[in-house]
Amino acid sequence: MELQSNMSTLTTRSKIAIRWTSNPADMGYDGTPSNWMSSEPEMRSPRTALDFSSDLSRRIGQGTYRRISYQHAGREVTIAEMQDLVFGAD
Repeated sequence: MELQSNMSTLTTRSKIAIRWTSNPADMGYDGTPSNWMSSEPEMRSPRTALDFSSDLSRRIGQGTYRRISYQHAGREVTIAEMQDLVFGAD
């Protein structure tokens, strides 16, 4: 199964670049924002990218505020897009 985008095709074999931050300034609060979107991403398939948020909660603590970016070929990918792709392929 594929989801067509205006830049590239998202498939079950695509690699999703995941970046995250827990810096409050990156979420609009006071402080100095980090350069988190330029950091080295964690690469996952769409199926395992869907588990990233819960995996991150186990690593940094449940309830920690964070911001997560999922990208494929330079464009933001939503959780809904990945769910449609993965659940449609099952």
